[in-house]
Amino acid sequence: MKRALVVDADTSEQHRLSQVIVSIWPQIDLAIARCLDDAYSLLSQSMPGMLITDFYLEDGSGLEVIDQVRRLHPDSQRVLMTRHDDDDHICAALKQGIDGYILKDQSDAGVKTLLRSIAKGEPGLSPEITRRILYQFEHHNFEREDDQLPTIDKARDVGLTEREIEVLALLSQGKDRHQVGELLSIRPSTVAGHVKAIYLKLDVSTRAEATLAAVKLGVVDL
Repeated sequence: MKRALVVDADTSEQHRLSQVIVSIWPQIDLAIARCLDDAYSLLSQSMPGMLITDFYLEDGSGLEVIDQVRRLHPDSQRVLMTRHDDDDHICAALKQGIDGYILKDQSDAGVKTLLRSIAKGEPGLSPEITRRILYQFEHHNFEREDDQLPTIDKARDVGLTEREIEVLALLSQGKDRHQVGELLSIRPSTVAGHVKAIYLKLDVSTRAEATLAAVKLGVVDL
């Protein structure tokens, strides 16, 4: 990771997160902003490899910064670090296309682990967020129109091949492309090609979104 941008109105959180990030990547070019205007000014100078923002800033929502980075530089990782763990905030964040959702009460060690995972292209969700997402899928109506539980046939209906279904299932379990390649006896570059096709067919842009889609399609079992 060469450059990161932290956007948070709380100076103590800025300091804490800065220390965590520098401990992972000592040579990183780290920029700090406390509001949308400052963030946009920094973004106009250089796009970060990773954006970490809170939900609420002095002059707007961190989701606006996430949307800006998603449109201008989709390869940059987009992370929410917040105290909000309710369904409305989680759903709004996932729909915006994020790579990580970290709660501020996570320990420094936990934050480090999640940031390292996100930097490698893996999902970065605090355990409480993961449990909340799975709970919602378990207790809400995601049944098909014929009132049947989703089956793997639904994945085929959206155009996924058998191999892409296998790759999606393993990605949803937190496997990276090298691990997927080893399990399926294919090259990591081939896995990357399958992932790109999966994202296109499911109209998603992050691991978190792909995992949610996998649950809806019956590719992974709650």
